[in-house]
Amino acid sequence: MIRIVASVVLALLLAGPALAADRVVRLMIDGRPVDRNGGSAVMRNGVVYGDVVDLVKSFNGLVTFQGPALVVTISGVTATFTNGSRTAKVGQGSVVMRGQAFLRERELFVPLDTFVTRLTNAKLRLSADNTTAEILINANPLN
Repeated sequence: MIRIVASVVLALLLAGPALAADRVVRLMIDGRPVDRNGGSAVMRNGVVYGDVVDLVKSFNGLVTFQGPALVVTISGVTATFTNGSRTAKVGQGSVVMRGQAFLRERELFVPLDTFVTRLTNAKLRLSADNTTAEILINANPLN
């Protein structure tokens, strides 16, 4: 009986950090929320990730599914993101991202900084408390 209780406690301790690994981050584009319900961006292991499909919709891009990968085209720039990979193909080259792409509730999440800087030519600003990420498209170049 003690072994069973100890096994259950150990399993809960190990599962706890995995369940709490993602923290929802509010995602904004030029001051407007990307998703009213939240969940378009999360922080995992110190890296902010964005939901590829939500981001593509926000930038009027095109997304196609190719097995475990998503091919994204925004303003003539094409990138391929693959679930479980830290490498993204962007244009004719490749980029090593700060973290690997992953599935969360059947949606592919990729490091937000890679997506924003490589595909949209926008800027990314993270709040000091890491609760809000803002994509600045119409940013003043003098700031």
